[in-house]
Amino acid sequence: MKACVFTLCHTALLFALFIGSSLNAHAQVVQDSTRTLPDSLQTAATPLPQNGSNSGLTGLVEFSASDSLIFRLKTGSRTSTLHGKAKVSYEGSVLTAHEIDLLLAEEELHARGVRSDTGWVGQPQIVQGEDTFLGESLSFSLKTQRGRIVGAQTKYEEGFIRAGVVKAVEDSTLFIRDGLYTTCSCIDDPSYSLRSNKMKMVGKKWIYTGPIQLFLYDIPTPLWLPFGFLPAQDSRRSGPLPPTYGEDQFGFYLRDWGWYFSLNEYMDLQLQGGFWTRGSWESKSMYRYRKMYSFDGQLMVDYARFRNGEPGDPNYSVRQTSAFRWMHNQTIGQTASFNANVNISSSSYLQAVSQNYDDRIRQDLQSSIKFSKRWTGRNLTVQMNQRQVLSTGQVTMTLPSLSFSQSSFKPIAPRTRAPGSKEGFRDKLTVSYNMNVNNQFNFSPLDDAELLARGDTLAADINWFDALISAEDYTRATGDTRQFDFKASHRIPISAPFTVNRVPLIGNVNLSLSPSLSYTEDWYLESERRSLNADSSGVDVTYEPGFVALRQFSSSMSMSTTFYGLFPVSALGYSGLRHTIRPNIGFSYRPDFYGDRWGNVRTYTDKNGDEVEYAIVSGVGRGQQQALTFALSNIFETKKVVTDSTDTSVRRGSLKLLDLSISSAYNFAADSLKLSDISLSARTRVLGKVDIDMRSSFSPYQVNDLGVRVNESALSLSSPLGRMTNTSVTLRTSLRSSQGAGDRPLTTPRGGLVQTQPSFGTSNPIGATSIVQNAYGTTAYTDFSIPWSLNMDFTYNITKTGIGSIRRAIINASFDLSLTPNWKLASRTGYDIENGQMATTNIALSRDFDCWQMSFNWVPFGNYQSWGFDLHVKSGHLKDLLRIRQPKSDVRDRFGSLR
Repeated sequence: MKACVFTLCHTALLFALFIGSSLNAHAQVVQDSTRTLPDSLQTAATPLPQNGSNSGLTGLVEFSASDSLIFRLKTGSRTSTLHGKAKVSYEGSVLTAHEIDLLLAEEELHARGVRSDTGWVGQPQIVQGEDTFLGESLSFSLKTQRGRIVGAQTKYEEGFIRAGVVKAVEDSTLFIRDGLYTTCSCIDDPSYSLRSNKMKMVGKKWIYTGPIQLFLYDIPTPLWLPFGFLPAQDSRRSGPLPPTYGEDQFGFYLRDWGWYFSLNEYMDLQLQGGFWTRGSWESKSMYRYRKMYSFDGQLMVDYARFRNGEPGDPNYSVRQTSAFRWMHNQTIGQTASFNANVNISSSSYLQAVSQNYDDRIRQDLQSSIKFSKRWTGRNLTVQMNQRQVLSTGQVTMTLPSLSFSQSSFKPIAPRTRAPGSKEGFRDKLTVSYNMNVNNQFNFSPLDDAELLARGDTLAADINWFDALISAEDYTRATGDTRQFDFKASHRIPISAPFTVNRVPLIGNVNLSLSPSLSYTEDWYLESERRSLNADSSGVDVTYEPGFVALRQFSSSMSMSTTFYGLFPVSALGYSGLRHTIRPNIGFSYRPDFYGDRWGNVRTYTDKNGDEVEYAIVSGVGRGQQQALTFALSNIFETKKVVTDSTDTSVRRGSLKLLDLSISSAYNFAADSLKLSDISLSARTRVLGKVDIDMRSSFSPYQVNDLGVRVNESALSLSSPLGRMTNTSVTLRTSLRSSQGAGDRPLTTPRGGLVQTQPSFGTSNPIGATSIVQNAYGTTAYTDFSIPWSLNMDFTYNITKTGIGSIRRAIINASFDLSLTPNWKLASRTGYDIENGQMATTNIALSRDFDCWQMSFNWVPFGNYQSWGFDLHVKSGHLKDLLRIRQPKSDVRDRFGSLR
């Protein structure tokens, strides 16, 4: 039906109806009468009220209807009714319904729809900005922007609200009676809901409730709270963090509860704590910061106090443990960066407090702080590193480590070259420079027996930090007087690569030759001196302060080329065989820097009266080297042939059949055992599915009865490569069904599966993604669109020591299978064939509901045997609040295996 433009009389009529002005009889309106405008007048707009009007309207009111517009003008009352797809718009608010009543004097709207057997016809709906409300009936004031909805439904972020009555005020606050909150899209019959007689939504951020109860479908559950507040939107905001509960050797506990502070857009803070019924407690804090395109990081400080038993018990003990972690990444301008990853944690914290699977099985801790700066052709890096072995307490640190490098340049090549001139040998001369400075600290504490023998058992309490700041404590704990080991290395490699295109008597070739010379100079601040002790039972080692420069050099020449062979072989849809051969021959020379002429060694007389040489510093090259190295690489390829509809053969992409390489070396300067071990490697893929990787090494010499190599050849017709010393074969395959239609989303099962730490800006209070990994250590995504997948690998390794052999044969497998579109089974396991032992086996079963995710995880045997059940809603708002997890994700006390 077409809409026509109003005449002047009609405009004046509508103006009078909406603002209550007195118009004369020219408007052709008679009081106490009812008039239906003709079909051509199906849309209208009221202008702004004139000065002096009592109306609260500040803009145009637009309305339309597909059926009719009926006006009723009676004494003291002016109303209008819109029939059929009625619509009223005012200042961004749009009301639609089957029928709308306009109370012109009160400036109010009342909307209603018609319910039929098949659903609603013209269900009332009001849209205000980004908010949409549906209801059975709706009332709205144009003057106050307030409304009342009966049987209301609306959505905020991931959540849906259904209510008996909703009152909306102008500051976006909603007052709700008989309210229902859920994140299920099936709002009419949700699988779960939180219901309360009274609710209040403030600022679209939080929903506050009176007594609230969890319903599964329409069945009430015992989960009831006297009050509640729920997140209405997924954003950073301050609020409480939900606790986790469980039981371990310290008693029943509540952990991880606390408060999340959204300080500002650049930083946030999280404070958490935990308590045990037997007196233990813990505290955790995490501060995160981030400035886009500049820096980001986080600082975590944890402390725990654990109490075993009761005071007065024989086994009563109190243990305190802590952890400090700092991560920082910063870009400084366009050419510099600063990075830090510091982890200072005690082993008791990692094994008793941390809920991270990797922490539980960790054998060492590593930390680093690094600053790097780059210029054109130059790089500078300054860093500090630490590595701590938890089982022994050994600590290795570099304080600091400095490296500087100058990229390759041609010092004597002319800056410009005449057109057409060739590059000479001197133009190819290339030089680079590398410097490394290390100041190393090694802390290897003596065991209790050695400390008892030295008569200083109190030294067992000295940790690496005490030894770092005190030379006396370092000597007491380690028995070593050398606290730091300083070394500065300078390396200058020089090369001049060139190619040869023709060789006499051979003809045209393509040889790549690369002569090189390497000069190395190492600086030390002390040198080693050895002497036989007084009772001739051992050798005393002391270090004399003083600058020492160790200067060494070596030279080499390498030559390589590439040539091909083509074979007209066709079979199984493949045509042609190409053989690529890349031989490489090199010669290297290095003098014996243990010689007297270099001044790098000293001697002492042993108890037998013999002179024993030793290097005064580390890194002295011993023995002259005149080595010829050779390697041969082979690649076999073919092409697949496809015949099209015109019987024309078309060659498709190449297929690599086999990679085969062999290498070895021969040292002319050695007095015996001149030929090095022969290395052989091969790689191929069978049927495009199975990768095979083989590596072997062969010794060209025999061994005696003690397993020591002797200068007797092991090469023969039966073993042309010599005596096998090591062979490793790996077979690997990955199979999966074709990708599904994608109707099932990619979801993450939580039960027994690792949750990763969220990036900055996504951490929330109630409903936040957990920032702590669980203890199972399985990491996977459940992709319900792929019915199945299988990954397998088999490794066989044999090592022959000369008098015996060591074998290893291990098979690993993992699979997942979609039993139905909603059920998935996944598992991973391994088996050591030689030892007859099963590796840690994990079985996970996942169920994808419309609004819920369920997972069952089982480790049936091994050190970490356990089980876990997890059921939670998918919503990011409520997944931590509405979660059933039994038992808590902990490796302890499932079957008593670790007690």
